[in-house]
Amino acid sequence: MFLKEVMIKTKREMQRYLEDELKRESEAAEQRMAHKLQRILMECALEKMHAVADARKQERQTASQAMAKQQKKYTEQLQEAGILANETHQKTLDQLKKEKHYEMSVALDITQKENQEEAEKQLKEAEITHQAIYEEVTTSLKETETQVQTLTQQLESMTAWKDNLEAEIEETRQSFQNYIDITFPQLTPGQADFILPFRKRLEHRDTKNEAKDNDNVTTRNVKTGSV
Repeated sequence: MFLKEVMIKTKREMQRYLEDELKRESEAAEQRMAHKLQRILMECALEKMHAVADARKQERQTASQAMAKQQKKYTEQLQEAGILANETHQKTLDQLKKEKHYEMSVALDITQKENQEEAEKQLKEAEITHQAIYEEVTTSLKETETQVQTLTQQLESMTAWKDNLEAEIEETRQSFQNYIDITFPQLTPGQADFILPFRKRLEHRDTKNEAKDNDNVTTRNVKTGSV
């Protein structure tokens, strides 16, 4: 009975030991499997990362090439558009220049015509004014010439009358001088001045010296008693 119990107990202990060993072995296997699985997962993740990196790198290269190609295409299109825009702008500018030149030519022609008409109008007005002034001056000149002719005739008449009067006075003085010389032969020079004084005449300056010379001759005749 005791042996049977020992055997049962031993069997139980052996079974528990086997179970423990099996459990430890299973846990160790699980750990090894977990480590292996973890390593595999890490390797897969690393490979995946490398694959993703390579794919991204390839995508970036492809995208960069596509972008470069697209950029080149856009650049060419922009250049073509710029050339076309410049040509269009130049054509528009040339057309605008032609239109402005034509407008300026028309405006210049109109201005020249207006200026010419205004100049002709002013010239005509100036000619009319000049003609009026000329006629007025001509009329005034004719009136002045008439007045000058009248004054000249009057002056000539007065000059002739003065010359006749001077001649008569000279004849009268000469006759009176002869009378004094004959009547008063004994008078000394200067004593007869109260009878026949020097003449005081208001006449032209050119004849004053001649009159003075005549008076001096008369006085000398009285003083010397000669004619």
